[in-house]
Amino acid sequence: MLPKIMRDALFDRMSVKTMRYVKPVPTRKSDGLVRRVYDMVRRDFFINGSITGHSKVPELLAGFWTGGRESLLVTDRLERATKEAMGGTLSYLNDCPYCADMFVSLVHGAGDGQTATDIMLGNEEAIKDDITRQRLLWVRDATLRNEEGIIDPPFDTDQLPEAIATLFMASYVNRFSHVVMDGSPVEPLFGSQKVKDLMLRTFGVELHVTTHQRLTPGDAIDLLDPAPLPGDFWWARENPRIADTFARWAGAIDRQTPLAVTPEVRVRVEESLGQWNGDRMPLSRAWVNEETEGLLGEDRAVARLALIMGKASYQFDDTLVQDLLAFGVDEPMLIRILAWASFLGARRLASITAWTIGLRPGEDGLAA
Repeated sequence: MLPKIMRDALFDRMSVKTMRYVKPVPTRKSDGLVRRVYDMVRRDFFINGSITGHSKVPELLAGFWTGGRESLLVTDRLERATKEAMGGTLSYLNDCPYCADMFVSLVHGAGDGQTATDIMLGNEEAIKDDITRQRLLWVRDATLRNEEGIIDPPFDTDQLPEAIATLFMASYVNRFSHVVMDGSPVEPLFGSQKVKDLMLRTFGVELHVTTHQRLTPGDAIDLLDPAPLPGDFWWARENPRIADTFARWAGAIDRQTPLAVTPEVRVRVEESLGQWNGDRMPLSRAWVNEETEGLLGEDRAVARLALIMGKASYQFDDTLVQDLLAFGVDEPMLIRILAWASFLGARRLASITAWTIGLRPGEDGLAA
């Protein structure tokens, strides 16, 4: 295992190897809220492009880090290793190679190499541990939305807010990273599945210290101002820490979005996502043209990117960003648009999943 200073330098370099469209604020030049977040990331996790890709908009950087730390990295009612494995399965299903390789490396780091390999191969049915296998198959079921319906969630009721928050976080990071990260930074080193497995195991060794830390719940929450919990996050109420986390992050999204998105586009996209049932979109992108009919110029370009990121990030291509850049959209504006669209898609899928598995909003929490 490398010394910490060398390990941090390695991940710093790797984190920007495939970054595109945005450039992170360098650690040495960071200050204020960005420096506070960077320092906490280095203490509790490791620097990576999905995080630093938000850094030109400090409040959104803090929102993403707070959401990820408190829902995924903190072992509360659901253990961290399970949540990282869930993130790996979802990332492969959502075709985000950067995220998938990161999550699988973390599973290796937790010491469960065979499960990590099975996730990488899409072979969750072969996982030996019954609970882990059931939970990852549930993730597949919830994501692919089989016609038979989602199988009963293999979680206790008090674990469900963290489980759904994990799906939210992975869905968000898959969407955002699909744009700002052009594939996995170690992908060119893979000559075969065996070589890839060995490489991710090696990264797992370096992440061992990270995966075995016991993080203090709630440490990141004060990075953001308090805010009311939006109604469609009712599934989080059973865990006040999770509810507070997502309320504050949602508040940050609401403050930053108007700086990049016009009211007309915001209404059009948010209404569309609000009516979406979570199904996979048609292979043709004709549906996007229909949903943006009547919008012109930059508004149309923003709406097209947002709708694809929200509903079908796997349909993203470079022209969607190039169209925006042609209108003079700068890095902070692009980050705001991507964060808003990714957040919309993730929150819609989270609420659909909660409803589908039989959860209902109660006055004081969840009602089955």
